[in-house]
Amino acid sequence: MTKKFRFMTGLLAVVLAFVMLSSLAYIAVESDHDCTGVDCAICHQINVCENLLKSIGLAGSAAATVTAILYILCRIIPSCTEVARTFTLVSLKVKLSN
Repeated sequence: MTKKFRFMTGLLAVVLAFVMLSSLAYIAVESDHDCTGVDCAICHQINVCENLLKSIGLAGSAAATVTAILYILCRIIPSCTEVARTFTLVSLKVKLSN
């Protein structure tokens, strides 16, 4: 990975964390507001923040699942090929000659 890619990934993570924390702070601060009824702008904004947090949470869990699967596959496949490679006739002859 290049330095620019790492920087952009880190910047994206910081921005995402800031958005999540600011949404949580807004919900916490405005949870006791004086509601004006059906067309309450604060209630609408709280709903938007809740939907944002739910979608970010779902995307984060999907990304974590894919990362875990790829990590497991990258650990299993090389070990399987290494085991299969050690049982060839040439590799056994090399082992015996040492």
